[in-house]
Amino acid sequence: MRIRGEHRAPRWAHVCVWLFVCAAIATTDASAQRLSIQGDRFAVDGVPRFLTFMTMFGAMGAPNVAADLHLVRTLGFDGVRVWPNLDTGPQLVASDGSLRPAELARLRFILDQAKLEHLIVDVTFTYEHTPGLDAAHERIAVMAAANELRSYDNILFDLQNERNVQDRRFMSEGNVASIASGVRSVDAARIIVASNSPVDPPEYAADFTARLGLDATAYHEPRVSNWYQLPIVQSVINAMRANGRPAYMQESMTTRDDLYFYPSHDRAEYFLQAIAYAKLSGAAGWCFHTDAAVDYRKGPAFLEDRLKADPEPEWAFVNSLKPKIVLQTANGRNFLVAEGGGGAGVRADRTAASPGNWGVFGIEALSGGPVISGDKVALTTPDGAHYLQATGGGGSSLRAEGKSVGSWETFRIEKAGGGVIHDGDAVTLRANDSPWYVAAEGGGGGTTNVGSSSAASWETFRIFFVTPHSTDAASDRSAGAPAKREGG
Repeated sequence: MRIRGEHRAPRWAHVCVWLFVCAAIATTDASAQRLSIQGDRFAVDGVPRFLTFMTMFGAMGAPNVAADLHLVRTLGFDGVRVWPNLDTGPQLVASDGSLRPAELARLRFILDQAKLEHLIVDVTFTYEHTPGLDAAHERIAVMAAANELRSYDNILFDLQNERNVQDRRFMSEGNVASIASGVRSVDAARIIVASNSPVDPPEYAADFTARLGLDATAYHEPRVSNWYQLPIVQSVINAMRANGRPAYMQESMTTRDDLYFYPSHDRAEYFLQAIAYAKLSGAAGWCFHTDAAVDYRKGPAFLEDRLKADPEPEWAFVNSLKPKIVLQTANGRNFLVAEGGGGAGVRADRTAASPGNWGVFGIEALSGGPVISGDKVALTTPDGAHYLQATGGGGSSLRAEGKSVGSWETFRIEKAGGGVIHDGDAVTLRANDSPWYVAAEGGGGGTTNVGSSSAASWETFRIFFVTPHSTDAASDRSAGAPAKREGG
């Protein structure tokens, strides 16, 4: 993405003292998630996970960045993408390649707050935003940043945003390789990428990544009208994954842009399909590309208000990451309910006309991202304090008494033919890796259990989403999407 910024004095001096005090507190007790790579997947604390990021390019100038990052985590994102040298706020890098001390402290504060929220941070360098800064001095700057930020396990470096665009962003392959080797000499463990824009195809990005020995392929969405549809997403992700490294869709279609016209970007539905199909196709991560947090010099001071200002697609999309569902039984009349809202038994005897919300469950894919057939999931009860639980791990009763996600609270969701779980799909829930399925006795209207070893009508539920969701119920398998990988 290209940002046209004005060079104005930073508007955050009035909170410097507060920031430094908070930073000192944060550094003492923060416990960050550790980002690593396992094969062609990202891993957090050693567990492979599909990562969902959101752009916060202008975080350096955000007056309430701690509150903003808390919101991001609360909404269900795994991380943010920050441009510490963007000219809409305090800039980290001077033209001679030195790091400005106050701005480095500001960046540390942001990373410390991310630690507290257990967020991953994509730190993306943009040397085009500092007048007079060339690639040689950018190398000095990025190496210095790598040294200063060595203690942060929850970050990755993008050495240069859209380095293949033939304007001020352009950075030659040789210069990228030189910066990469410099970072390796300072911090050999740092995960590094160099992002490519769609002016070149994804095959080019994958080959570039492999030739330079970068850790993941960071590519930006093709700006075509059907960018979000399965055949397009699948072909792009497959090309990115060809080098065996994680495919990081670092910049999806932008939600809005004041410089260029982009197609198919004004509805959350497009983004809901894109992220689901990216996960289905084997991507390791995906970033929601919004300009809500690009320039805090104008507009609301809090990210929440900035997102709410655009109900479509921003606010609708960000409220889709923690989906709420109801599960209708095979008889078409009754729904699964947690008695008392949680903490007791589970029945299948309520109807749509029944009072209360005991039948509204939260559902989380433990591997991250949208729910895909084959995912291991946890289901939270309406009281927000319990999880559905297969007593003994299966073969017995279904309760709503779990207080944390363990093996008994883990279910595998499946639908015939596989693919993305859409509103209205018929699904089954199997207790973790056991042979036992959740069943509504008599097809609904009475009790439930996790004692059936075959999936028939009593073990089949129709899932309906209460929160925003993809309405594209076309067969995800028709274009030959890869089967969901085992292990979550």
